[in-house]
Amino acid sequence: MKRATLTSKGQVTIPAEIREALHLQAGDRLILSLTENGFTASVERTPKVEDVRGIFKHAARPGTTRAEERAAVEEAVARKYGL
Repeated sequence: MKRATLTSKGQVTIPAEIREALHLQAGDRLILSLTENGFTASVERTPKVEDVRGIFKHAARPGTTRAEERAAVEEAVARKYGL
């Protein structure tokens, strides 16, 4: 168990061991949820371009509409990230 201190500005530094284990970087976003005993924190994983490279290869085919392309892209992202 690691401890952190809340600053007067409401900020908390996440210990390096936890940041490294979760591959957190400056600018990453956390989701905080109230629970009966306090709160939980989870990482909001926003896809980066390099993370989704190649999953769109079947989205754009000759004769497909923009709506069909968009649906294929949304499906590919959902499949990759379990959404």
